[in-house]
Amino acid sequence: MKNEEKNEDKKEEKIKEKTEESKVATEASAKATDYEFIREQIKERPVNRKKIFRRMLFTAGMAVMFATIACLTFLLLEPVFSKWLSSGEETELKVVSLPEQNVEDDPVQAQVIPEEDDEALQLVIETPIENMSLTDEDIESGNAPGDSASENRVEPTAAPEPTVVAGDTIIYETVPLELEDYRQLYRKMYALSEEVQKSLVTVTGVRSDMDWMNDPYLSTQKTTGVIVADTGYELLILADSTKLESAETLRVTFANGDTGTLSVKSVDSDTKLGVYAIRLTEISTDTRGTLSVAALGASYSGNVLGNAVMAVGSPQGNGAVCYGIVTSAGNAVGVRDASYQLLTTDMQGDKNASGVIVNLRGQVVGILCHGHEPDGLENLLCGYGVSGIRRLIEDLSNETARPYMGLYVCDVAAEAVKELGLPEGVFVEQVEMDSPAMAGGLAKGDLIQKVGDTSVKTVSDYMTALHLQEAGAEAEITYARLSGTEYRTMTVHVEVGTKE
Repeated sequence: MKNEEKNEDKKEEKIKEKTEESKVATEASAKATDYEFIREQIKERPVNRKKIFRRMLFTAGMAVMFATIACLTFLLLEPVFSKWLSSGEETELKVVSLPEQNVEDDPVQAQVIPEEDDEALQLVIETPIENMSLTDEDIESGNAPGDSASENRVEPTAAPEPTVVAGDTIIYETVPLELEDYRQLYRKMYALSEEVQKSLVTVTGVRSDMDWMNDPYLSTQKTTGVIVADTGYELLILADSTKLESAETLRVTFANGDTGTLSVKSVDSDTKLGVYAIRLTEISTDTRGTLSVAALGASYSGNVLGNAVMAVGSPQGNGAVCYGIVTSAGNAVGVRDASYQLLTTDMQGDKNASGVIVNLRGQVVGILCHGHEPDGLENLLCGYGVSGIRRLIEDLSNETARPYMGLYVCDVAAEAVKELGLPEGVFVEQVEMDSPAMAGGLAKGDLIQKVGDTSVKTVSDYMTALHLQEAGAEAEITYARLSGTEYRTMTVHVEVGTKE
């Protein structure tokens, strides 16, 4: 009995356990049903790659546009801000203008012709060579030790007395010339060259390069520059750009040894002349006090032909000075749409000579150049006459756009016009390939008679007429072309380009 009761108790306990398990399972099932949404999986929105790519492009474009606007704003306003910050005073920017000097204004002319109403006209008569004394003060005083010439001193002759002729005219003989006079003359010329040096600088082009062992080194090229203008903001320097074209950095060395960094204003691809600039704020006050803008003279034939000149700068090396005369002023160097006067001298120079030709007033009359020396006289110094390149210097200094057609022209001799019956105009020697002139139909052998409304009779007229045209505009060209045995006058419209 007891065993049966125990079995029944066990059965009841198992039933109760099952019942409780069933209740728990039921409750868990109910709860699971109530929170079924918690187990739901939330899917992420699919990535729209095209939309993201468009946004990236838009953001990058806006960044580039912002950077471009910022750069342009900085470039345009930086000089103005620098000027305001560098000095409390306002600085007026000047347009470079180099006025022409007429032959009639040459002060030499006024000194040659005496006034008619002079009370007493004093004539100077040169002493004959056989009567000249060779006395030199240095020789007489024995100031030159070891100079054997002191032992062979020639006694001075007595100074001649003045001769009075009829009226108030007094005739004097020249005081005898001495060797000391000759020496003093050259000393004065050298002193004048020292003054000219204040307007000259050394321009150095620096470029990094690799030698044959692939070791890096710095390559430098030097040339002499001349200060042509002070704009109130920049100092402008004219120099031959041949040695500076491949330079990565341009340095300037002034006469007192101070240095600075140059920037390129403009370069003429035909003459290789370039204008370079340095801000006045980068030049110390002491250095600015030692500088001067070069005085530009006149290089017309009547002013310079046969006159004494000096070559200053680096005609035979740094700091060299040469003395001589101008042997020719009538030659010309023909380039595209222009022809520039060439001065030749009897001075010997280096093949890499650079510098200026100055007259005995210290005025620059020529800029030394290369490649145009007479055949067989390659060592003679020659240069562009400053009167012929004056407008070019102004255009380069002001960064003015220069009209371009692409014609090589020359003057027609007056004898040819008269004897051959040629019409007036300038002769077209060559037309540059792919130039506006070629596109307009102009050809070798044509005679240009008018550019726009300006008549053309000489190359100088052609240059002036072309300078009046605007780049990008059409210019009417009137020219004469040989047709059979006669010249026919024709017109053509040429779109004027810009000379680089």
